[in-house]
Amino acid sequence: MPELVAAHHAHQRLIRHPSALTAWTTARAITTRWYDHQQHLTHRWHTRLARLCAANPRLTTTGSASPALVTRDLVIYPETVTLARALAALPNRPHRDTGKALTLIVHRLGLPRLASNANDPLRVFLTHTRH
Repeated sequence: MPELVAAHHAHQRLIRHPSALTAWTTARAITTRWYDHQQHLTHRWHTRLARLCAANPRLTTTGSASPALVTRDLVIYPETVTLARALAALPNRPHRDTGKALTLIVHRLGLPRLASNANDPLRVFLTHTRH
């Protein structure tokens, strides 16, 4: 899958950034929550999951293990890397830049917008966590 290879190369560039670990941890928590709650990237992730299952039929015959759960980290990997790189590049500014940061991140993820949800983990992070 070309997007997984491209994400791996981008991840290699990310790990050279001084805030890479924090950005990665935050991005992974956010994309995992999006995946688990079927937010924002559901169609893209379902398509990728189907492609992974088609490429490896054993994923669908593993007994009680859900392919959606077994492959979650791989399915969300490209967007996790993209989000981590965007978070690492954000200036450490007060809350007034939240709208600009969201616009940048939404663009990098190739989304038209994020669902309007005050509890969205990305919004919470940008609004309340960044100093």
